Amino acid sequence: MEQRPSGQAQPDYSSYDPYLQHHEPERGGGQGGNSGWDPMAPTPDPTAVSPASPPEHSQVSFAPVSSPSRETAAGATGSNMPSSVGLGIESSDGAPQFPGYRHQYYAISRDSLQQDSDSPSASPPPVHHTSKSNITAYDYPVASPDGTPYYFPHPYDGAPPGGQGNSRLDRLRDSTGWRMASSGWRMYVMFFLGLAFAIGHHAFYTSLDGKLADDQIRMMRFGGLLSYAAKASLVAAVVFAYQQQIWVTVIHNTLRLRTIDSLFAGVNEPQSLLNWEFVTKARVAVCLAGLAWLFPLTVILTPATLTVAPRTEVKHDQCYGVRTLNFEAEKDKNWRMLDRLNGYRRLSLSLWNSTVADSVGLVDTPFNETFFDYWTESSAPLDLVTAQSALTGTVIPRRDVALETCGGGWNCSYTISFKAPGYKCSELARGRKLDEDALKRQGVPFNAGELVPNGNFGYIAVVDEGEYASNQLDVLPGGMPKMKPPYPKHLGAFRTEPVLWIGYSEQTTPGKPPENRTAPGWDTAFEAAVFRCEHYLTNYTVQFNHTFSGQTAQVVKRDYLHPIIDTQFVPNRDADDGTKDNTTATPQSNYVLPLDVDKYRITAGYHSLGKRMRAYINGQIQYTPYAMVESDAANTRLINTETYLPVPNLMSEIRAFYENMTLSLLSNPQFLIVSWAAQPDQPSGVTTPANFSAPGGDSATAAAAADDDDNDDDDDDVNDDSASSPNSRADNDNDEITMPTYPCTRTRVANAYVYNQRDLWIAYAAAVGAALFAVVLGSAALAQNDFRPRDTHVSSLVAATRAPHLDALPWNSKAASKWGEVPPEVLDVELRYGVVVAEDNGATPGLGMWMGAAAANSPGRSWWSPRTPTVSGRLYYGFAPSDVLERTRAATFGPGKPRNRLSAFSFNKNFQEHDGRGP
Repeated sequence: MEQRPSGQAQPDYSSYDPYLQHHEPERGGGQGGNSGWDPMAPTPDPTAVSPASPPEHSQVSFAPVSSPSRETAAGATGSNMPSSVGLGIESSDGAPQFPGYRHQYYAISRDSLQQDSDSPSASPPPVHHTSKSNITAYDYPVASPDGTPYYFPHPYDGAPPGGQGNSRLDRLRDSTGWRMASSGWRMYVMFFLGLAFAIGHHAFYTSLDGKLADDQIRMMRFGGLLSYAAKASLVAAVVFAYQQQIWVTVIHNTLRLRTIDSLFAGVNEPQSLLNWEFVTKARVAVCLAGLAWLFPLTVILTPATLTVAPRTEVKHDQCYGVRTLNFEAEKDKNWRMLDRLNGYRRLSLSLWNSTVADSVGLVDTPFNETFFDYWTESSAPLDLVTAQSALTGTVIPRRDVALETCGGGWNCSYTISFKAPGYKCSELARGRKLDEDALKRQGVPFNAGELVPNGNFGYIAVVDEGEYASNQLDVLPGGMPKMKPPYPKHLGAFRTEPVLWIGYSEQTTPGKPPENRTAPGWDTAFEAAVFRCEHYLTNYTVQFNHTFSGQTAQVVKRDYLHPIIDTQFVPNRDADDGTKDNTTATPQSNYVLPLDVDKYRITAGYHSLGKRMRAYINGQIQYTPYAMVESDAANTRLINTETYLPVPNLMSEIRAFYENMTLSLLSNPQFLIVSWAAQPDQPSGVTTPANFSAPGGDSATAAAAADDDDNDDDDDDVNDDSASSPNSRADNDNDEITMPTYPCTRTRVANAYVYNQRDLWIAYAAAVGAALFAVVLGSAALAQNDFRPRDTHVSSLVAATRAPHLDALPWNSKAASKWGEVPPEVLDVELRYGVVVAEDNGATPGLGMWMGAAAANSPGRSWWSPRTPTVSGRLYYGFAPSDVLERTRAATFGPGKPRNRLSAFSFNKNFQEHDGRGP
């Protein structure tokens, strides 16, 4: 054997322990690198026997093998080159050769007859001699010249037999990360799959949050499926980690057989966790098993994070049927023509007289000084709407307005703007005693001293000064004047709009007010106020809310533009203009005359509405000594019928009273002035909600049904040639129209999904964190198993129980039966997993169980002696009593330090040399 020069540096083998670190030739990459010992390496051919004998009986031949040339090494195959693996066991087919120490090969091989011999054979055995079992054992000398303890490691300074290869790929394959990923990929895949299912569960519930619970059962089931998939995937990762920890536990610990039973059944039988030895000696495994049993809680907790509760759904959408007011539509109305829209008659706010009798045939004749129409009264439909609003004190809603506008099951709100008449009010005086002279100078037409507490009246209203006279002249039926033309210049002229002069007393003390002057507190219980209101064209912004079948309207903004008629009434001055209208106002140039047709008809609409409102508030109400009502205001919300005093803040209430009448016009779409909010110049007409789909689209074809019997008025003398059928959707020229949409906010209270995101992620965070903890423990166990994944299949258990030493257990005790019960004596036997050799003294040494003659002849190896225990026989990896495993270990590796009991978190394997005195 070649000797190393004494001056050559000695390699550092302080970190090498052949028991803890055993090499695989196919993974030997770096120089002097160790990949970790694998006690669970594949079991070799069970027919290979390896009897051991004392060193003085040399049983093998040592054959120095010259270092092969580069060409030979490059072309060599595993079938004719020796190598070492595991405990020195390698199949003879397909095993690559690695160069030996100092470029020499040392092979220990059994002869084909497995015979004992006291001397080496006459000729060196072949380098790669194959035994009958097709198993060849190789070893390297323990007693090398440099004094390396135990096995001498393979030097990796030679080229691999197949050539240089891909060093980068080799380094990648030899890296710890690659080996960890390739061996534990199932665990990592299941962990990330479980995490993906958890994220998918969250995404699914997020997509449902706030949506209508229209398919609750199916959604809940799908959420439960995602929860189950996440739980199953994470549990699979935990179980894989537990399987790796099982083998680490049985290698490191001596356990009773019943404890090993509990260890292997920990994730299947919860009562296994009650084994105290299991709990104390396999704490990591118990922790993993406990996690596996707790994971089903995720299936219970996570689906409960999606509930159903009443919730208000809000959508910014488009609504059908939103209408507004357009008073300019009045200018196009000619009472001589019967207009129908959607099968219904179109209605004006005013009634008209004509200066020409039987003027139906003069439809196309322009108005002139002898032929024109002039206002006579407000129309009956207007009287009906204003009466409803005045008597109910609210805005009258259109029939089925919520259904048509919002859609079935929805509430909605929207804001419209339009121009309409309104009263602009200002307070003139307030106090217990008013300055009557000052008020008269401001034009107040009544005595303010008549108001309580100084007078007897609680309410006084004068609202008809300058009112248009219904009888302008002596006329024939139909309004035709009896006089001959030319007619008076101001016939039918709108000269002014009456100002509202209102005085009232307001109670200032709580409780019931005093009823007469003799009652205590009379002088301090009331306060008088006087205000005036002018009729103005007003720009309104109104918000409508439709809730269920109810409607509310609120004026959010009002801009007063200009007076309806910009004149000033002059009291006590006769007009003397040839008419019965004795109203005088200045300037007369601002009178609105009938020949200014467009302006006159629009002003007539404003005046008609204002007159209907003034009719309800005109008059007076006496408070003391008893209530005496001389005003229709007592029929409205403006008067408290308990005390017959006006409501507080009467000025604002009267303004709102008139606005309610104006907005109530929307309740009757037959009015000319009712048009689409999206298209104010287009009249809406009557529509039927049943003919429209749910809101949300751009437009819908309006379909309606009309009932002429309910809608005909008294214009029987007018031709009805243009009338369409009741179900017609056309106007006079039968053009089909569409219902436009208008921006709105739709809401509804319905059962909706409510996703409790916090609770879901609390459950999943605990589950994923526990699974990640298990994956870390599983990775640690994989590293201690030399990155070889283990399982608990029946085949693995059969392979682990083949050692003959188990046959010596009392299987045939009285407790045994044909049903397979294991006797208690056997269950109490302490076993451990490791390398087991069934002794066979009739065979030659092999399989690395004896170090060879070189060890005996090596200088400086004082630890070895002929008394060193040797074992020969069949090799097993399995369960055996700990003393059997210790004898095998000592015979194989010498009396060095036994394997450390490493925790699952440790990846470091420390080696300490011993001087031969044992561990």
